[in-house]
Amino acid sequence: MRQPQVLAIDCGTQSVRCLLIDPVTGAHEVGAAEKLALKIKGPQQIEIDPVELVAATVRVLRATIARNGQAPLCIGITNMRESAIAWSRDTGLPVHDGIMWMSQQSQNIVARWDQDGLAPLIRQKTGLSNHTFFFGSKVAWLLEEKPELAAMAKAGRLAVGTIDSWLLYSLTGGTTHATDVSNASRYQLLNLHSLDWDDDLPEALGIPRATLPEVLPTSSQFGLTDPEHTGYRIPITGMIGDQQGSLLGHGCDRPGEAKATFGTSCVVSANYGENASAAEGLVTSVAWSTSEKAAVYEMEGSAFHCGYTMSWLSRMLSPQATINIELERSHLTSSQRVYLVPSFTELGAPRWPKGSGAMISGLRMDSDPSDIIRAGIESMAFQAFDLVKAIPGLLSNGQALSVDGGGACNNYLCQLLSDLTSKAIVRPPSRELTALGAARVALRTFGNDLPAGPAVTVPPDYFHPSEEQSYAADGFYHWEELIARNLDCRRPAGDGGADTI
Repeated sequence: MRQPQVLAIDCGTQSVRCLLIDPVTGAHEVGAAEKLALKIKGPQQIEIDPVELVAATVRVLRATIARNGQAPLCIGITNMRESAIAWSRDTGLPVHDGIMWMSQQSQNIVARWDQDGLAPLIRQKTGLSNHTFFFGSKVAWLLEEKPELAAMAKAGRLAVGTIDSWLLYSLTGGTTHATDVSNASRYQLLNLHSLDWDDDLPEALGIPRATLPEVLPTSSQFGLTDPEHTGYRIPITGMIGDQQGSLLGHGCDRPGEAKATFGTSCVVSANYGENASAAEGLVTSVAWSTSEKAAVYEMEGSAFHCGYTMSWLSRMLSPQATINIELERSHLTSSQRVYLVPSFTELGAPRWPKGSGAMISGLRMDSDPSDIIRAGIESMAFQAFDLVKAIPGLLSNGQALSVDGGGACNNYLCQLLSDLTSKAIVRPPSRELTALGAARVALRTFGNDLPAGPAVTVPPDYFHPSEEQSYAADGFYHWEELIARNLDCRRPAGDGGADTI
C-alpha cells in the first residue's frame, strides 16, 4: 500500500479546493474543487451562505478521499481570512450569512472606534489597523444590528469565528470551537505577545470573550473529522490563514524572505522572524507557530482589487489579451502612456485613501484597448512595488521576491516588477503554494515537514532587472502623482526602519 497522503483544504474567496500531497516527495494534485457563490446584498455588503460553504467543502473532501482510495494521514486547512461567521451553540446552525472580508457595512463601527480613541490601542496590541477589513468590526456590527444575537452572546449561547473555525466546528461534528493563531491574529482581538485573546479588547470592542474560539498553534491536534462527513475519523492537525500559508508554501522560512500573491487582491508578506515589528500603512500578524508560547511573525500589506484588475480587464475588453499580452515598453513616452488606478472600492495598503472609484488617465484619440490593458497590468506591478518598498528592509536586502497567483502568470507584470524593485522575481511552477503551506503545518504536528525542494518537472521562472528600469520608474512616478491628485491619502515613507510593537 502506498504512503497515506496529506489532504489540504484551500477555502478561498471564489472556490474551495482539496489537494492530495505526498508527505515524502511533496508531489501534489488537486483532488476536487467547487466554485463558491457570494451574496452581493449592496455595494458595501458582501456575504456567503455558511451552510453551503460547508456542504461544498464536504463534497470536495469526499471526492478527493474517494480518488485517493484510502484514509489520508491528516488534514490541513487554509482559508480566506477576516470573514466572520456566527452560529448558535444550541443548534450548531449559523444565525446570519457569513460576512466576507471585503464587506464594508461596519464603517459606522470603525468611525466610532476612531472617535473613541480605540484605534491606537488596537494597533498597539494586535498589530492591525482600525478598518472594516478585519474581523472585529464585522462581529461588532452584527451584534449591534441584531439585538437578539447580542443577547445570545451575553448568555454564552453564540459562537463566532473565521472560516477556519466554522469549518473545523462543522467537520468535527460540533465538537471543536477553535482557531489557529495565524487566523486569530486577524481578529483585532489577539494580543501579539501573549498569543491569546487580549484582556481588554473584547470588552472594549463589545465582543464577549465567551463567543470566541480557543486559540491554538498552527500545528496542533485540532480534532477528528466526523465519519458522516468524510467516511473516516481523520485528524485535523494544521490550520493557517491563506497568506501565511502561501508564505510558508513559497519556502519563506527565514527572516527577510517575502512573497507577493496576485489573487483577488495583491498581498505582499515578509517573514520577520521572532520580531513583532510595525511600519506605517502595513499590518503585523502571526505567520505560524508550533508552540503556544512562541511564534514567527510576518509584516504584510494588501492592495485591494489589484488582482481583480485582470478579471475586470478580461470581462470588459478581451479575455485572451490580458492573459497572453507581451508588450514592448521602451518606445512609449510619458505622454503616450495610459494609467489606471484600480481603487474600485478602495485602494488599500500602504496608502489607505479616503474615497474610492477607479481611474483611467491619459486616453488619447488614438488609444485602443491594448493601451488600457497595458495600464491595468502596470498598475498591478505598481501596487506590488508600493507594498514592497513600504516594508522596512525588504527593498534593500538583495533577496529574490517570490510571486504567485493568477496575475503572476503574466510575464510582462513579473518583468516590470523586477525592474521596479531591482530584485530577481521567482515564479514557482506550482500554483498550489497556499495548500502546500497548509500541508506543512499539518505535518509539523507530527514533527515532520515537506522536503525543502519538492520534485518538479518544470523549473521556476526567473525575471531579472533589465535595461528598462528607467521606464518602470518613470511610470510609477506618474502613477503616484495621479493618486496624489485624485485620492486623499498619505504618501508612504518608503524603505525606512521598523518599530517594535
